[in-house]
Amino acid sequence: MMLFDRTSGAAGAMCDALSGTDYVAKLEAALGALYGRACVVMSSADAAFHTALHLCGTKKGDYVFVPSFTFYSYVSTVTGMDAATVFIDCDPTTRCMSAAALEAAFVWASLQNKLPTAVVIDNAFGSVADFDVLTPLCKSYGVPVIELACDAFGGDYKGRPCGANGDYGVVAFTKRIDGGGGALVCGDEETAAREFSRGAFTENENHDYRMHNVIAALDFAQLPDGKKITARARGNLAALAAQLDCVARPTFGDAAAFALVRAANLTQKLKSCGFSVKTPPPVHTMPQYSTRPFFEHEPGFCVACTFSDCCLVDMDVSAGKRRRLAKLLKGV
Repeated sequence: MMLFDRTSGAAGAMCDALSGTDYVAKLEAALGALYGRACVVMSSADAAFHTALHLCGTKKGDYVFVPSFTFYSYVSTVTGMDAATVFIDCDPTTRCMSAAALEAAFVWASLQNKLPTAVVIDNAFGSVADFDVLTPLCKSYGVPVIELACDAFGGDYKGRPCGANGDYGVVAFTKRIDGGGGALVCGDEETAAREFSRGAFTENENHDYRMHNVIAALDFAQLPDGKKITARARGNLAALAAQLDCVARPTFGDAAAFALVRAANLTQKLKSCGFSVKTPPPVHTMPQYSTRPFFEHEPGFCVACTFSDCCLVDMDVSAGKRRRLAKLLKGV
């Protein structure tokens, strides 16, 4: 790993970590102050998500409601627990979970007397869900919400940090700080999260998902840089959205990580010019999940399937690179 450290903060933190300073605790305290809830850091987003599912009580055969427009590895985490995925379509405005589809899925599950153990709401690929609508709906059925904010570290929803809008939040660091990875679970069950993820012997299932102290030191030292990167990304997104109709503006929240760009025909050209572009398929259409239940936003109309013509471009770029991007996108 190569690290460019202009202020020597990261290098100093690494030395401190190697000499015994507990940077895992320092990082958790700093993040707890940011999110206003207990935070437990872990080695990866999948580890943090697995822990959140465990805290919800998810077991073999249980339903877990998941968005179709998400990163497929999170769905793999659910199936790895032998839980049953139920896919929920997107809202056309927020591009995140649809309240109409979610309510239909709740009615379906209620008729079976088998409500899900968790509803997973992902602020996916630069979008932020409308939690003021979705969270009360989940609470009315007594089902906890796991907010995935792995693309939204530093983002917010109506003044609340992305990751702090559900019963549990899962936030990854790699989109904002390059200390070496890792993620956090935030919520109100700190002891249970530590017991499950820290490899301590118990009579229950537990895993060694601990973050290495040196990685925690690097992440801690670069938290201030993460704020600067977020501010630059927001500025780039605002500038592009103001001058180009093909760049989507944030709706209810601001993930400050990606721009949604209607320019699928330029995907290869954008990549060749050094831009990060993603065109993820709806997970429910992947062969291994095609037989799982899927609830559409409207009967006969899959909103997530209409997103195939959108690129997702990382906004953490220099002003010069942003201008090159704008030039490429003119006329789209």
